[in-house]
Order: sequence, then C-alpha cells, then structure tokens
Amino acid sequence: MIKIHQNKIFYFVTFLLVLFGVYLSYIGGYGSDEDTLPMIGTFEAILNSGAIMTSRFTGYPVAEFGIGFLSHYFGSFYANIVTFLLLIISLIFIYLTFSLNKFNSKNLLPIFLVLCLSNPIIFFENLEPIDYSWSLAPFALGCFFYKKKQYELSLLFFCISIGARLNFALFIIFFVIFFKENENFNFKKKAIFLFCCIFFGCLFYLPTWYTFKFTFDWVSAARPLEQGYYGLFARFSYKIIHLFTILSFILILIYMFNKKILIRLLNDKLILSLFVSNLLLFLWIPAELSYVLLGLILFYFFLIKNLSTKKILFIILLNFSTWLVQFDFLEVKYRDYVDHCSSSFAVSAEFKLIKKDGWIDYYYDSRKRISCWLGDDINSPRGQKILNGEALK
Repeated sequence: MIKIHQNKIFYFVTFLLVLFGVYLSYIGGYGSDEDTLPMIGTFEAILNSGAIMTSRFTGYPVAEFGIGFLSHYFGSFYANIVTFLLLIISLIFIYLTFSLNKFNSKNLLPIFLVLCLSNPIIFFENLEPIDYSWSLAPFALGCFFYKKKQYELSLLFFCISIGARLNFALFIIFFVIFFKENENFNFKKKAIFLFCCIFFGCLFYLPTWYTFKFTFDWVSAARPLEQGYYGLFARFSYKIIHLFTILSFILILIYMFNKKILIRLLNDKLILSLFVSNLLLFLWIPAELSYVLLGLILFYFFLIKNLSTKKILFIILLNFSTWLVQFDFLEVKYRDYVDHCSSSFAVSAEFKLIKKDGWIDYYYDSRKRISCWLGDDINSPRGQKILNGEALK
C-alpha cells in the first residue's frame, strides 16, 4: 500500500512537471540557443531555393527539418512542445527497454520520471527548439523495439536517430553489442544489423556530402583547446559536476562509495558502456551539457535500480533546490564580456563560494538572448516574428 501511495504522489509530481513544461514551452519563444535560428534557416533555405546547407559543422537533418518545419508553419510553441514531448517519450521508452524481466518495471517508473525531470539540464534544456531530444527519442524507440525483437522497426528508428545526431551511431553500436536479452541474435546478425543502421542512417547526410564535393570537411566540430589539454580536462570536470548539480554530485559520490554498488555498475556492461562512451565524447568536446543527456539518464536509471527510494528522494530534493537558487565553487572571469549578447572567453578562475540565481530565473532571463542572434535582421518582419515566437511563413 505504501508503494502504491508513493507511486501516486510521484505520478502527480510528474504531471505537474509536464504541465509546467507545457507552460514554459508556450511562453518560451524561440529560446536562447544560438543554434536554433541556423537550424530553422537550413529548412527555409531548402524550402525557398533548394540550397543545401548545415546549421553548424556536422548537420543534423532530421532535427533541422523537424524544427524548421514546425517553426516555419506553426511557431515556437509547437517546436518547443514537440521537443519537450520527445524528451518524455525518451524517458519512458528508455525505462521500458532497460528494465529487464527480473526488474519490477511498474513500481519505479514514476520516481524515475521525477528524478530525471528534476535535473535542470534534462528539464530546461529540452524546452527549446534544439536537437537533443530529437535524436534521443528515436534511439529510445529503436532500443525498445530491438528488445521486443521487432528488428525492422528498430532499424527504422535507429536510422532516424543517426539522422538527427550522427554521434548516436556510436551509442547504437554499443547497445547492440552489449544487449544480451536477444540470445538468438548472434554476432553475424548483429554485424549485418549494425551495418544497415549506419549505412541507411548516414544517407541522411548524402546531400551535405555532395555539397562539400565528396570531402568530409563537414564532419567536424570546434574543440575548445585554447587552454590546452589541461584546460580541456578542467572544463570537462567542472561541467560534469554541474551536470548532476553540485550538491547532488557530492551526495551521489557518497552513495557510490560502496563496494556492492560499484561492482553492480561494473557488471552492468550495457549501461556502463553507453555511459562511458558518452563521457568520452564529452571529454573530446566539453561544450553543451546536453551532449551527455543519454549518459545522465542511464546513470539515473542505474541509481533507481540500486538505491533506496529515500536516497533517491534526497537527490531529487537537491535537484529541485537548484531551480530556486544555485551555488558555485568557482568564480570565472571572462574577457570581452559586456552583456548577455557579447561573446566571452574564460581567462581565469579562482575557488570561491558564489550564490547564483536558480534555473527558473535563469530560464526567464535567457529568453531575451534570441535577439542576440538576429543581428541586422532584428527589425525586419521576420525578426519581429522570431522575437514574438510566431510562425515564420
């Protein structure tokens, strides 16, 4: 009876979080991410002139077309809400996939949803028209159908996931290799399946490849190497701590300082391989925290399997506390910083306890950042539509 009562509470909290997410999607406009407008521009360039372009570095065709289509014909609310709902779909199907038969998948789903949504990176970063959940959702569906031995559907969704973000090809490889439930799917079948996934998934990028005259210059990204490899690792470590939020990170370290828990993590090769591969990719380019979205969600899934509800509840409460107020242990100084629109470059940092605004305040304040990316277009009819979150057609 207690577990049933707990589940009802967590489902109710989930409902409130989803409702809040819908509200923020409605008032959020086109967000604060500098990549949103180039993604919309990619769709509009093809629509208006047939020109093939990428929003940045390696293109993300599925997300560019999806977000561009919704923004062009319907406006920011529809682009935001679809992005947010794709996150919810991702969480549900990741849970259903990684819940093995011996694991009670019904009792812990609501607390898993609350744990994930309480994390500000997972929640707030997926309320904007950006591509993270557009790749995560088809990946989660592909994993689910793979588990159900519906390999044709699994192949379809895995290909869409690669078309949304190319790096998901790596996660698909690790998932297929280390997923052990489908014992009749031998090495040869797995190799053929993976070849088909990568081959057909990469066809999304064929027009871009043509545009770049069959070179691979478009498969690139700007790595922050200004401070050298030491600076790269320092940036990685600092951001990983903030990924979990500082107080939650400390609490999780305390929980993980347990031999039984560590052995279980090392023995869970599927989650461990995906988590570590995601961390290594982020170490290569420690930029946006949402790059580690899959790894973070899977690590949370591992925690709910191996920690008591009481311990998980402490993590949730600490996560929610950052919505209201944040603390930092570094004071970072930037070069050329004038206001929220100026490009900044970190030049130094010193250990110092700092109090910051919570994520809710940050979300509201960051809505004005979309004007930074409009440039001379800010006073045009299109620029005004973007500022007002309207359809751009």
